[in-house]
Amino acid sequence: MKLKKFHGLGNEFLLTTIRSLPKDSSRIAKFLCDYTKGPGADGLIFSLPAQEKDIHTRMALFNSDGSPAEISGNGLRCLAHYVYMGQENNKIIRISTDAGNRKAVIKHVEGNQTIIRTGMGIPVLGQDLTTKELEVKVNPAALRSGYANVGNPHIVTLFESLASIDIATLGASVEKTCSETGINVHVVEVINRSSIAILTWERGVGVTKACGSGAVASACKAHSWGLVDNKIKVRMPGGEALIEIENEEVYLTGESEFLRNYEVDLGA
Repeated sequence: MKLKKFHGLGNEFLLTTIRSLPKDSSRIAKFLCDYTKGPGADGLIFSLPAQEKDIHTRMALFNSDGSPAEISGNGLRCLAHYVYMGQENNKIIRISTDAGNRKAVIKHVEGNQTIIRTGMGIPVLGQDLTTKELEVKVNPAALRSGYANVGNPHIVTLFESLASIDIATLGASVEKTCSETGINVHVVEVINRSSIAILTWERGVGVTKACGSGAVASACKAHSWGLVDNKIKVRMPGGEALIEIENEEVYLTGESEFLRNYEVDLGA
């Protein structure tokens, strides 16, 4: 299998083109994403033939533990970059995902790096936790917490500061107490009206350097709490993304970088 590795703000993905989804996709993803067995990544993306007119590709995403995921903001940019590399005259890439169709616009290209703006649809902001739930399910130091769906599920928790947060421990705990089926966990610190910082625990992966859909969910929850304006820079360990809230639609802008090619014998 021929693969290309990309990263979006440090969030690594392996990408390959395939005509139909393999029956053992989960096993393949788990093997390839394991840094001790395969090339290693946070997720595997299959680029499948589009089933609709004007759609360039269909996205099938699997986390490093083999579980399927509906969408990924960073993965979307990496897939758009992957498609762009194969047809450089087109800077508008339309992608079908399990969360709906998304449009990606290539804003800047320099060598192996690109800046891409993707439409992330209309997030659904869920309910906030009660004070008691905050203490029991999250952390007594948490200021507030609530759910959001950006095509995939998230819980966003606000803290005064992230300096003392152990996201690996807290993320695993919050995911277990707040969801029976798995959820992405983000902790947020508001820097000012146009900037927040987040740390992420992704379902099916663990701690990641960045999460595009999580950046959207976190910015939108902070906006709904009245803490930020409609253009928000989201700082993550892997880099910074820009979230723009335009009426109900939300847009994510960030980098994607091609890293290297791989060829793996899955029968070995």
